[in-house]
Amino acid sequence: MTPTPNTSPVRIRWGWFVTCIVLGLAAITIGVFAIPAAGRWDYFAGVLANIGTTLLLVGVVLLLERRIIDTAVRVVRTASQQTNEAIRTQIRDLEDRLATEWQSATAANVAEKKARTTRLTEEFTTRIVDETKRDE
Repeated sequence: MTPTPNTSPVRIRWGWFVTCIVLGLAAITIGVFAIPAAGRWDYFAGVLANIGTTLLLVGVVLLLERRIIDTAVRVVRTASQQTNEAIRTQIRDLEDRLATEWQSATAANVAEKKARTTRLTEEFTTRIVDETKRDE
């Protein structure tokens, strides 16, 4: 199973982006006029502190989010590759057993070989299903 690449690029919704900036600036401007003139410097200091805190948190969250997602993708990909390789090994083993079984086939024992092939295939399928249920 090969991973399917994401063909759709991430699309930035510039309308929402600009709207959020305009609304944020409008809220800051309204706040300036809502307080007395003596407290405006304190207001601006608070706004700058909040902007700085927001930028810091956004930066940390974006960096951590990327690392968390990359780690999760790597873990899932590794587990998937290991599972796929284990199944491929088991399938190769079954193919080898069936090929060995059919090498000694004659016209007289074809029915017996078919029955043995069916039994080997059913045992293989049962073992795979049981392993899958046990891993869940």
